[in-house]
Amino acid sequence: MFASVGPRGGPRPPVAPAIPEPDLSHLTEDERKIIMAVLARQREEEAKEEAMLKEDKPIQARTVNLVGQKKPPQQNDVR
Repeated sequence: MFASVGPRGGPRPPVAPAIPEPDLSHLTEDERKIIMAVLARQREEEAKEEAMLKEDKPIQARTVNLVGQKKPPQQNDVR
């Protein structure tokens, strides 16, 4: 049995349930516009994030070979 995994092999984050629109009836029209714009921007960002998580691009790793390793100079030389 295979478990669903997210990026880098960790568990997938839980899917957030749809949040109902807040009651904005007590606000002015300008305040409602501001809040609705923020909510729309949040939905766009969440959609972008979801799209990025769905892309199956493998992470490429590089192996670095160290040639001629030298010890760093001693810092505690007393003269």
